[in-house]
Amino acid sequence: MANEEHLARLQQGVEEWNQWRAAIPTLKPELEGADLAWADLSQANFTEANLFQANLFDANLTEANLSGTYLTEANLRGAFWLSSAE
Repeated sequence: MANEEHLARLQQGVEEWNQWRAAIPTLKPELEGADLAWADLSQANFTEANLFQANLFDANLTEANLSGTYLTEANLRGAFWLSSAE
């Protein structure tokens, strides 16, 4: 089950989420089972996040950082992500 504080931070928007993540770099967000369908999560920092069984249907994950993210059984149908060319 998703941590309510973590989910509330994400619902405040990606900019707020990323600032919060930067302030606590060792945090491993708990978003298990979160319903993030149709969310614009572009450029979100999900490093080391637990997204087990999260619903990311049609979510925009463009340039999101998914390094070390646990996505087992997550619904990624229709989700799209593009990484920037480096």
